[in-house]
Amino acid sequence: MGIYLVILIYLLFLFIRYDMCLGSRYRSVNYWFACILLILVAALRYRIGFDTINYMESFESPFYPRLSDFSFSGDYGNDILWVFINAIGKSSPWGFYTVQFIQAAIVNIAVFWFIKRHSPKQFFAILLFFLFQWWNYCFEAMRESIAIAFYLFALDALICKNSLKHYYLRVWPAIFAHTFGFVTLFFPLIRYLKINKYLPVIFALFLVVLFSISDLVNTLVEGMSIMENAASAKATKYIESDIYGESTLSIAGIIALILSRMVPIAYITFVLYRNKDPKTDVFIPYLLCYMFVILLRMEMPIFFRFYNYFEVMMIIGMTQAVSVRTKVGGYNVTALTWIMIIGMIVLRNYELTQPETDSVYDYKTYNRYIPYNSIFTEDYNEESEYIFRSK
Repeated sequence: MGIYLVILIYLLFLFIRYDMCLGSRYRSVNYWFACILLILVAALRYRIGFDTINYMESFESPFYPRLSDFSFSGDYGNDILWVFINAIGKSSPWGFYTVQFIQAAIVNIAVFWFIKRHSPKQFFAILLFFLFQWWNYCFEAMRESIAIAFYLFALDALICKNSLKHYYLRVWPAIFAHTFGFVTLFFPLIRYLKINKYLPVIFALFLVVLFSISDLVNTLVEGMSIMENAASAKATKYIESDIYGESTLSIAGIIALILSRMVPIAYITFVLYRNKDPKTDVFIPYLLCYMFVILLRMEMPIFFRFYNYFEVMMIIGMTQAVSVRTKVGGYNVTALTWIMIIGMIVLRNYELTQPETDSVYDYKTYNRYIPYNSIFTEDYNEESEYIFRSK
C-alpha cells in the first residue's frame, strides 16, 4: 500500500500547489512526471488486478503469436490490436511486462493529454483519475481502456473542431482494441442530447420501461447468437454470467448507486447548465448519457461495462463545476460542489471495502490491488489469487 500512499500524497501536493495556490514553476514538468509515475507503477506490477491475472495466463496460450508470425489479416477476431500488442510482448525478453508497459503508456498518456486540453484544474483532475479510475483502467479493463484512449483522442476532434471526419479518422483503432469498441462509432450522436423541458418526461418514460429492458436485451442477444462473431459471443457470455446477467441489486445497492453516482453527476450537470459557458456545455450531453447508462445498469448489469467510457468526462465535469463562481438559488455553487465531490470520493472508496468472496475468507475488493507486488520480487498476493480463482 506504501506506493499508492506516496502517489496520493504527491498528487495532493500538486493539486494544492498548482490548482489552489496557482503556482507555475515546473508546472508542466510535474504534470508529466505524475503521468510517468502512474505508467511505471502500473507497468511494473506483478499479478495485481483480477483481469491482469487472466490476461497473464491467456498470454501464454498459442492464440497469441510472436511478432514474426503475426499478420493483420490473421483470424484474431475483433481484438486484433490487442493481439498485436501481445505479439510484441511475446517477441520481447520481458514478455507480458512489455504488454503492461505499452498498455499503461497508451492509456495514461491519452487521459493526461485529454485532461490537459479540457480541464480548468488539471491537477485536481489527475487526482480524481487516480482515485476513481486508474486502477480499473490499468489493472482491470486493460483492452477496453486502450479503446477508451483512442476514443478520447477522437472526442477531442469532435469537441475542438466539430469534425466528424477527424473523429472517425482517430477513433478507428478503438474498434480493433476491444470487442465492444464498435460502440464508439455511435458516440457522436450523444452530442445531440440537450437539457430542455422534455428531459424530465424522457427520464420518467425511461424509468417506466426500465423493468422490461432485461427481457428486451436478452431477446436481442439471442438474435445476435446466430451471428458467428466475437461481439455476439461475448455479449451472450456477459448476459449469461452471474456478474453481468440478471440484476441482483438490492434496495440498499440501488440507493448506494444513486448516491455515489447519479446524484453527484446530476448536480454537476445542473451547475454546468446554469453556468451557460460554451466550453463546459459540450460535456453536458455526455453526463446526461452517463446517467441514462446508470439507470440501465440498475436493471441490466451488463451496462456497467460502459461506465468506463464516461468516467473521464465526469471527472472533467467535476473540475469545471468547482471552477464556477456563481450562485444558484442563493447558495454558493463551489461549496456545494465540493461537498458532492467529497461525498462521492468517500462512497466510492467505501465500495472497495465490500466483500469480494465468500464469508469464509471475507476478502474485500481492495484486496485485488493491495498489497502492491512488483516484477522485481514477483511475490504472489494470496488474496487476489483467491479472488481470481473463485470467480
